[in-house]
Formats: sequence, structure tokens, C-alpha cells
Amino acid sequence: MPLAPPDPASRGGRVLITGAAGFVGSHLTRRCVAEGREVHVLLRPETDAERLKDILPAIRVHRLLIGDRAALRACLDGARPTHIYHLAFGTARRHDRSLSGAAPLISDLADLLVLVEQAADSTPPPRFFLRTGSIAEYGEAPTPFREEQREQPNTAYAAAIVAGTHYAGAVAPSLPFPLVTARLALVYGAGQAADFLVPGLVSAYLSRQPFTIRRPLDRRDPIHVEDAVDALCRLADAPPEGGTIVNIGSGGTIGVGELAERIAGLVGAGTDHILRMPQTDPVALHLAIGRMQALTGWSPRIGLDEGLAALIADMRRGRVAEAA
Repeated sequence: MPLAPPDPASRGGRVLITGAAGFVGSHLTRRCVAEGREVHVLLRPETDAERLKDILPAIRVHRLLIGDRAALRACLDGARPTHIYHLAFGTARRHDRSLSGAAPLISDLADLLVLVEQAADSTPPPRFFLRTGSIAEYGEAPTPFREEQREQPNTAYAAAIVAGTHYAGAVAPSLPFPLVTARLALVYGAGQAADFLVPGLVSAYLSRQPFTIRRPLDRRDPIHVEDAVDALCRLADAPPEGGTIVNIGSGGTIGVGELAERIAGLVGAGTDHILRMPQTDPVALHLAIGRMQALTGWSPRIGLDEGLAALIADMRRGRVAEAA
């Protein structure tokens, strides 16, 4: 049954979400709708809103390019958001180390700069602005990654996000709202595209299609999307000072090969169609989450087996996204 339009007075606040048609963004949008907020989403003209189709009656969609300053100004003047969540950043080139992959990422960075500038000039300005970053920003820095570390990004994707983080820190003191960066670990859950690690493994076991694990000895920090969204909302409820960087992860790691075995056990599938490449240079990606816990009291609630089981059940029903 379609959701009724939200009553913004039920909790207060008007939310503007960019990247709302994406994986994490769509879950955040649903959370805000469920809380009774007035929800505005900003989508590119060509963006497929498939993930949002059942809640479209409950949200207000603005189709425009962030770089179109006039259209963005009209959107902000009409929506008058009290909270902005900026999740729009292309992930398609997240593994591309070539210089040729940098140009689209610079465009994403420019969008951040324009959105912050226009939000600051709004009347009234929002009360809170959160942008999501990534565990990839830390690159080759020692683990567990802590927010005060100097980043060592090793891809154009990671370097572009780091540039946004440093920009946010530089301009934060001059803004009329706190601008906060939330760095996300390996988020997984319902509706994620199968070209990401966790749903890719689940899909391979369910379909018994060949799958190659290229780096089985690497360790990852998987966090369920509902826990990640809960953390983002906690930050909005009790905003830290502008320029703050906050890690959002599970607090632990699991080896990629071990993760694959865990999924195989939950699916009840054999592993003879899964190929593991030899590896001698394991890399660990692990976020320290003490700052987030100290600021908000948040901790992840969904254990790995519980989260994987829910994803497997969802994918058994044929629900898997085409793209990130």
C-alpha cells in the first residue's frame, strides 16, 4: 500500500537527500519517511528511481543537476530543508586506478562545492549538512583507521573523496551550519547491486554461477545498511561541530575468504564453483568507531549472520539491483 504524504510536524524538519536513488540513499530516504519527516530528494534528470517507486507518493522529487545553480537555488528556496544529506557520488570507478577515471570524480567534487555554497546562502540555511565519505579514503594508512590519521588514498576515487573531506574541514568554520563527513565501511544489505562484494557472493551461491575471489586474504569491515543509516540519523539528531569526520563501521573485520564461507553456509550451497586466486599481499580495511560511539552512543545492532541471512532471503525473492 502506498505511503501517505508525511506530516512534517510529526517529528519536525524538512530533509533534502541527494543520491536518494542509490543503495544507501534509498534506505535513508525510507527511514526519513518512516519518521514522518517532509522528504525532498534531488535526482539527476536521467536517474532511474526504481528503488524509490513504492514511496514516491510520500516524497517530493526534484530532478536537476547540482551544477545548475539557478535550478538548485529554486529547489532550495522551495524545499527550505532543515537537514541536507549529500550521498551523491559515483561508485562505478571505485576500483579504477587510472588517470582517465578522474574527470567524472572531479565533477562529483564540484557538485559538493556548489551544494555547500548554495545551502550556506539559503534563507534560512539548513541546520545540519552531512556528506558521506568512504573507508577507501584511508588507503594504505595503518589500521584500524582513525579519523585524525593522514589519509593515503591509492585510487582516483578515494583521492577525490578525500579532497571533499578536506574542503569540508576548511570551510566549516565559515558556514552557518555544521558540515560533517561520515566515512562508511563496507555497507551491505537489501537492494545493493551485485557488482559489490557481498551481494555478488550471495548471487554466485544462489545461482551456482562461477565467481572469482581475487583477494581472499584481504579483510573487510562489513556493516548492515540499516545500522549505517541509523548512524547517519543519530548524527543529525545530535550534530557534532562542523568539520568533524566520523567513522561508521562494524568495529571489526572478517577475511574475504571467510566471508565467502559464511555466506555459503547460510545459503546451504557448495563451493566448487568459487575460485580463489593466490595472494601474498593481504590488505585490511578496518574503521575505528570510538568517536561515533562517544558522540552519539551509537553502536551497530545487526550481527553479520543476521544481516547476511536477511540479504539472502531478499535475494531469493529476486530482489537485486542492476546498478549501484
